[in-house]
Parts: sequence; C-alpha cells; structure tokens
Amino acid sequence: MKPYIKTILRDLGLFLHVPGLMALVSLPVCLWWGEYYAIRPFVLTALTSLGAGQLLYSKWRGASMARTRYSMFTVALAWAIIPIVGAMPFMLIASDLAMDPVTPVSVLEFQNSWNALFESFSGFTSTGLSMALHASELPHSLQWWRSFMEWIGGVGVIVLVLSLLQPSTDPEQLYSAEGRDQKIALTVTATVRRIWWIYLLYTVASIILLRVVGMPWWEAINHGLTGISTGGFSIRDDSIGAYAPSIQIAVIVIMIAGAISFPIHYQLLRHGRLRSLWGDSQHRALWILLVLGTLLLLLANYSFKESFLWLESAFQWASALGTCGFGVVDLSRWNASAKLLLTLAMIVGGTAGSTVGGLKLNRVVSLYKAVLWRFQRLSLKPHQMMRYELNGEVVTEAEANRRIEAAAVLALLWLGMLLLGVFVLLQISLPKYTLSDIIFEAASALGSVGLSTGISHPNLPWIGKLTLIIMMWMGRLEIIPVLLLLSSTLRACTTRPRRSDWPK
Repeated sequence: MKPYIKTILRDLGLFLHVPGLMALVSLPVCLWWGEYYAIRPFVLTALTSLGAGQLLYSKWRGASMARTRYSMFTVALAWAIIPIVGAMPFMLIASDLAMDPVTPVSVLEFQNSWNALFESFSGFTSTGLSMALHASELPHSLQWWRSFMEWIGGVGVIVLVLSLLQPSTDPEQLYSAEGRDQKIALTVTATVRRIWWIYLLYTVASIILLRVVGMPWWEAINHGLTGISTGGFSIRDDSIGAYAPSIQIAVIVIMIAGAISFPIHYQLLRHGRLRSLWGDSQHRALWILLVLGTLLLLLANYSFKESFLWLESAFQWASALGTCGFGVVDLSRWNASAKLLLTLAMIVGGTAGSTVGGLKLNRVVSLYKAVLWRFQRLSLKPHQMMRYELNGEVVTEAEANRRIEAAAVLALLWLGMLLLGVFVLLQISLPKYTLSDIIFEAASALGSVGLSTGISHPNLPWIGKLTLIIMMWMGRLEIIPVLLLLSSTLRACTTRPRRSDWPK
C-alpha cells in the first residue's frame, strides 16, 4: 500500500469518530422524550463509526504527514463518508417503526436509502434541502439529529476535530482544505478553538433570543442550532412561516449573524469594535447587498402581486444571501424575477470565514475590483502607475493578480458545476417545474442554502437525488478538493499498470 494512502486512511479514522460521538450525545434526547426505540439505532451508529474510526487510526497511526494535495483528498473523503454514517439513524428508526400502523409517511420515506443519504448530506453540509414531507411528524430524536448535523456541519467537521485533537497531518493544510484561510490567532489550533467558543456563545444567544420573543423551548433549541449554522432545517412544516413577525425578525438577526465572519465576531466580542462590521470590503458589500437586494425583491414582488411584501422580502433575501434556507412563504408561487434575484443571492453567499456557502463575498469583491482596475488601466497616462488596494491595504500587482485569478477560477468552476447540475436535472421528467425552478434548486444545493421550489422531494428520481447530493458535497468544500479526488480516482481506475508493476 502506498504511503499516502495509509496517511489518508489514518486521518479518515480520526474524523470518523465525529458521527459516533454525535450519536452518543443524542442518546439523552431519546431518553428525555421517551423514544426508547431510537436508542438502538444511535448505539449502532456510534459502534459502527467509533469502531471503524479506531480501527483505521490505530492500524496506520505511524503513517507519515500528508502533503496539501492528499490533505484535500482526506477532507473530501471525510465529508463523503461521515454523511453516509449519519444516514444510519434515519434508516434504522424508519425500519424499526415500519410495522407500526400509526407511523407517519414522513418517517417511512427514510426506509429508502437515497432519502436517508440525501437528508444526511444536506444536514452535514448545512444545506437544508429535505426529504421530510412533514418535519413536524418526525420523532424528536430525528428532529434533533437533523439540527445537530447542521450545527456541526456549519462550523465544519475538520474544525471540530482540530479544536479537540492534534492530528498528525499539518492542521493548516486540513484547515485550508475545508475552505478556510482566515486566522484569529497565531496558530490554526488556537484559531479553531476561538471559533468554537464564539460559535457556542452565539448558539446559546440565538436560542435565548428565540425563546424571549415567544418560540417554545424545543423549537428555539432546534432553530437556534440551524439558524446560527446557516443550515435551515426546521421542525415545522412551513419553516418560520407560522411564527409571529417578532420571531421572524429575530430569525433574520440570527441569519445575518451567521453570515458575518468569525474574525469580525472576535473583534466585536474581544474589543467591542462596532466599526469592524464596516471595516473591510466584503462586510461593506454584505450590508449594501442586504439593503439593495431587499428593495429589488420588494419591487419584483410588487410588480407581480401588486403588494409590498416587506417582511417576506427582507426575510427571504437574508435567508438566500446568508445561505440559511429558512422560509416564510411558498417560493414556488413567486414569479421568475423574484426567483432569479434569490438565485443570484444564493450564488454570491455571505462573507468568507463564516458558516455560509456560495462563492463568498471576498471573491465577488475581488472580481469587482478587477473590473475597476481594468478600466483604470485603460485611462492611465504613460507616466502614471497603477495603485492596487484591497481592504484599505496597498498590494503589489502580483498579489492583486493572484487574488483575482483564485476568485476567477473558483467562479468559473462554480458556474460550470451549476450548469452541469441544471443539465442533468433537465433530463429528468419534472413537468411541474420551470427552468427557473430547476436553476433555483441547483443553485440552492451548490450554494449550501436549502431554499426549495419543491423539486427536493421523496418522489424525485434517484439520479436527481444523487445530482443534488454531489452538488451539496462540492459546494460545502468549494469544489476543488472534490474535483481533485474524483479526477485522481478516475485516473487511477483507467490507467493500465506498467509492465514493471506486473506480478512475477
């Protein structure tokens, strides 16, 4: 076995401990609500996860440190295998309750492995698209499991492991492979621990805020977890739509908090610097887009319904731009212009260094700067020099070009994957849905958002579910690690062994 494979398997074993520990933490929920039938599924999930993880880690504990490329393989594989383990409680609980005549169809649908896998991938990638027909009919144990998956997935499985353990592979490589590069401490380990303290503090604050404005405790806990993680799973059939306006406004605040980067939260909590919310270009863009997008969505809805849907427009725009996925209206009834605006918001996403998906505003700002610099260069006089400035800092031309190239490459890959996903979904017979609905659903999956026009449904053919699963997986890891893994796997499968490699 090649050395790098041993390294990948060792690190995968470490990460496989996560769903096992999560299953053990979930056992008190089963006991609290008297759902004793859910104990066996969670115990089996814990034994499978911890057993496999411990086996892999102990067998190849002495493997060498991985290079950046192989760290990306590890992260991509971890984010594929962990949701597979996370699907076990859905399938096992549904199978155990199948003989009970009063079991809701929403639970029975999870006997289908594709539905269980879809729900788990959506949870761990903090997307929020769901196969649950009526979330309110799910057992409390599964409601909790969905919310818990999104809460862990929002901040990142790798970030969780790095905050608790010291893996043999360079933490900085694993940290960057999960799509993060900003640090709020001298080391990656110290950074992820500060991130977790901030995350815990905001989670508790979100739960208390929702309870204060009138949401019952169980609902406040679940929506607090999925709101700050910008996940969007709800335990109500109509998401946030049935709650009072005061609760909807509180949820908007939570979604925006989740879309702000952890370094800015750290400055707010540690130094009380409110001006930091406007201190860099991507956060200025966030506030401008929140206001501008809400106004445009108001006009789009007014032209269609002849009514200003003030709260609905503000809520859905914050949900789309913050890639949270909560809803207060049936989006399938909105016109194509409103869906297009929300699709653009889901593509853009919130700020880098937060829990959001999408392209991220730092890359969008870099591309915007590139356009400005292009026009500035055209107007320069022969004796003049270009000045490249990002976030108030003057950078060299080489650094400016590097950032623009990185943003452009990811934007191109993002749009390419979006078009490919739309093309596959178009091949499926979806007579009820328009092209705008399909583009909307694909952008929601790739952007880790969770807003839906109804395409994500248990009746969706398996190829459609697989397409959306792959898009959720890619979108959570910003595409490149997954593409590297898939291309290397394909090359390994299609490359014939050299004659010198043949057995004698």
